[in-house]
Amino acid sequence: MTSTPTDRGGASRSFSALYWEMIVRPNLRTVCLILALMITTSVLEMASIGLSVPLFEDLTNRGGPDGRFVALMARVLGSIGIADTGAIVQLALLATAVGLFMTAAVSQFIHQYLTARIGYRLRLETRNELFERFLHARYEDATRRGRGRIFHEVDVPARAVFATIRQLSLLLTGVFNSLLLLALMFYLSWWATILIALVVVFGLRGLRRLLDRRAEAHGRRLDQLQGEQKRVEIDAIDGLRVVKAEGVEDKVVGRQRDLLETEMHPLMRLTLFRQAPLFLNEAVAAAVVLVLAAFTFLYPALGMTFPFLVAFLISIRKVAPAVASINSTLVDLHTARRNLELIEEIRERLPMEDDTGRPVPPVDLIRFERVTFAYKSRGAEKALRNIDLTLAKGKLTVLVGETGSGKSTLADLLLRLHRPESGKILVGDIDLSEVRLADWRRRVGYVGQDVFLFNCSIRENLSLWDSKMPMSKIEEAARLAGAHGFISELPEGYDTFVGDRGLELSGGQRQRIAIARAILEKPDIVIFDEATSALDNETERAVYEAIYSLRTGAIVLVIAHRLSTIREADQILVLEGGCIVERGTHDLLIDAGGIYSRLYQLHAAGAGSPVLTAEGDAP
Repeated sequence: MTSTPTDRGGASRSFSALYWEMIVRPNLRTVCLILALMITTSVLEMASIGLSVPLFEDLTNRGGPDGRFVALMARVLGSIGIADTGAIVQLALLATAVGLFMTAAVSQFIHQYLTARIGYRLRLETRNELFERFLHARYEDATRRGRGRIFHEVDVPARAVFATIRQLSLLLTGVFNSLLLLALMFYLSWWATILIALVVVFGLRGLRRLLDRRAEAHGRRLDQLQGEQKRVEIDAIDGLRVVKAEGVEDKVVGRQRDLLETEMHPLMRLTLFRQAPLFLNEAVAAAVVLVLAAFTFLYPALGMTFPFLVAFLISIRKVAPAVASINSTLVDLHTARRNLELIEEIRERLPMEDDTGRPVPPVDLIRFERVTFAYKSRGAEKALRNIDLTLAKGKLTVLVGETGSGKSTLADLLLRLHRPESGKILVGDIDLSEVRLADWRRRVGYVGQDVFLFNCSIRENLSLWDSKMPMSKIEEAARLAGAHGFISELPEGYDTFVGDRGLELSGGQRQRIAIARAILEKPDIVIFDEATSALDNETERAVYEAIYSLRTGAIVLVIAHRLSTIREADQILVLEGGCIVERGTHDLLIDAGGIYSRLYQLHAAGAGSPVLTAEGDAP
């Protein structure tokens, strides 16, 4: 479960501080330009509405306080040689109003374009940053979150950033428009404006507080539900074979339907919170229109003429949507707050792996010195205890043991997916934790028991998208892994797409491609973690012959699935309960009659036939 803002550092920051830190400050120059365009748009729009007063006064031939604008326009026309007749002046006033309106439209267009540009760029940068952070996070920290939650936390916050940019733009636009239009309304009729302001401020302030709190709460609930939905979907897709084999499609669909139906409640509440202020503003505006119309015609002594009333009513019709947009965008911003906090939470609680350090020395010898390790999720239980082990170049080391004995954990420590709780892993005389991580992993070739192929071509899976990789090098690795034959028989050869997780190929074919990928760059260390479990005996024999040939130029570590192919190992280590309980060559361990001898005989009995050595002799 993800943390709430109250249980982590910096989460108690105010609403405005959060958006300042994450949105405004990183884009201050562009934001200032957008603000300038907003103000320009609002001023021009207010001026175009204000021109309606002298225009209506001149059209109705009533004159008034703004007759000076008509006189000014007449003088301007006269100065450029245009007769200042009534019709020409009226046309000039109208043209000026239209010009102001069009200039405001251009300013608004540029402002919206810049806002969208910032939003898209921040969305891309945020998504890429979150994706990068998950890829470079410590392995145990990242995998503890689960695939569905990771997908959700990469996608949704990035989208929320884009939406937040638009919402902040709408909010500020609404604020500027409201303030300037209220100023115009105050100029037209100060008493009517004060009356409206009192209704808006005192009538909607309490509603705003109520809506903000509830919108934020429903936004958190919505984020939780959408994360659970993503997890159900990812699990169903990844486990499609199990879902179909067990016939639980309807149960999975039912779980998702329940989550979607539960999501309806916060969604509809948020919709109500967005629309309620708009309805109330429209109701207030309608009431004000009736009151002002009555005062205009019944009490002319108040000074509200018909042209003033028209301009005032136009201003009200503009202010109402502006105020409503402020309310609705505040609801959206409070709803999205959780997603912005999630970005900060990921930055703070999912630190990236440290890739600084010393250059990798020559990898001729690796020593484990009293290495102990425990998974955080298992409490005090140790996965490995006081491991002393030497791996040398040109030697083949095999790990055997029952499930849960610590074999794969030892390989993960060598890959630096985890760090020892105590003890050291030395490369030469340098602690493995001190060498540059990316350089180290380039020296390691790894084939895991859970073979994974990317959803691309065989060539791309082998070269890992290196378009400059020579084809001869790719084919050489495939031959060593026993994969070149079946690849060549495919209609598109090495350009054949393998499908999602490589499911277009058989298990054995996937394993051979994974082995070819691991040995392609001739790494200094090659780790095979039960990497031949899906191969038939003949193919496995061929692969192990390739493994034996690799040891001449590399350290080779094999976690054995079948014991029939490891007799030629230089050293065999038997793990039990996280400890090395036996070590030696095949013959020495068989003669000792211990755990290895028992496992070997059980394997031979399970095979139903004599177990062959690499030379084809019976044991």
